[in-house]
Amino acid sequence: MNYIWKILGISAQNELITHAKYNVSLTDQDQTVETEGNWWFSGTEIKVPFDQVTEEMVASWIEQETMKDGINLIKSRLEEQLNELNKQEAVVAPWMPQVFTPKN
Repeated sequence: MNYIWKILGISAQNELITHAKYNVSLTDQDQTVETEGNWWFSGTEIKVPFDQVTEEMVASWIEQETMKDGINLIKSRLEEQLNELNKQEAVVAPWMPQVFTPKN
């Protein structure tokens, strides 16, 4: 499974990042699930000069702050969604051309 974090935007106060908008996707073979959200940092002092902060750092800070009892809440929810998708049998939507495909 491959997680991809993207930071879509940040807010700062006195060069201290206070908020980040993020997108995380999880891919496993041919299935992908993703989520987008906002995270307000808990006020812990970030000791990195503002002009040296990277997207990877902000994503890492969100990952750290969303841990509860050793489980990352964002990642675990994506894993649940991906597992449910993998259990479902694909069907053709009623408005799409209907094609009969025999099962082996």
